[in-house]
Amino acid sequence: MHALMVTQTIRDHFPETEIDFLVSDRFAPIVEHCKAVDNLIIFKRKGGPLGFCKLLREIRRKRYDAVLDIQAQFRTGLMVAAARSKLKIGRKDAREGSGIFCNRIVDLPPNPNPHQVDTFLQFLPALGKPAKLGSPVAFDTPPLDTIEPALTETPPILLLPHSRGKEKEWPHFRELTQRILKEMPGQNVVWDSHIAIPSQALENEPCFFNTTGKTSIPEMISLIKGARVVIANDTGPMHIAAALAKPTIALFGPTKIEKYGAYPLDSPRNANIQSTITDWSDVPVDRVFDTLCQLVNL
Repeated sequence: MHALMVTQTIRDHFPETEIDFLVSDRFAPIVEHCKAVDNLIIFKRKGGPLGFCKLLREIRRKRYDAVLDIQAQFRTGLMVAAARSKLKIGRKDAREGSGIFCNRIVDLPPNPNPHQVDTFLQFLPALGKPAKLGSPVAFDTPPLDTIEPALTETPPILLLPHSRGKEKEWPHFRELTQRILKEMPGQNVVWDSHIAIPSQALENEPCFFNTTGKTSIPEMISLIKGARVVIANDTGPMHIAAALAKPTIALFGPTKIEKYGAYPLDSPRNANIQSTITDWSDVPVDRVFDTLCQLVNL
């Protein structure tokens, strides 16, 4: 998602340019719906050596004006080496020696602990443009009423309760949902995740919708696009919300906000909340609800 934010900025500056995006098959369903990307090149994680050789041949089919190694690992370095381009741009902090395959190395931001997006934005000066984020990422996704017609009448507050690992999951989404339904009459609340999460105590609430385990990736993005506010753990959909410029409350456990928080960190629409205690006791429901009340009218 951070790379797509930079891709959208490149599209802003070069609207007629054809942009190819090389992506792992795992994340291809997200990238294929991004309007800033013209063509996908798919890296098959389980393709083996033969599959990797086929990928390199596919990369060589075109001649590019520029190739950006944003991930900067040895594997992506080999992909850059295979590409036909006079300008191959890499990062100063490239890992595993991948920088040797590039002929232009970009500096890192002056901040000693830069956000990932700030690091990626350093590629833009190499293209003759300022290292400044452009417009929100645009996705082509299904209409919201195909998921739930009621959500088009009252934009929902979208809660994304899942993450990769229990240590990253704020444990009070149920209590927060009950608080919203009680104190914001008529406000729709949606839970969404790729994993089904039971919500028996809330099923009879008329303004509550549990779509966990039921939505495709494009439908999940549609929910984010249509949301009034998004509240999420440290997870990919949280970064989608930030990339779409939706008011976002991002809840962080062990991951550092400075590097991976909802971007831009200083935007009034983004509230990044860090817990420093493993049981999340320093992030009570009151704190998140109060933050929500500040964001609903943005």
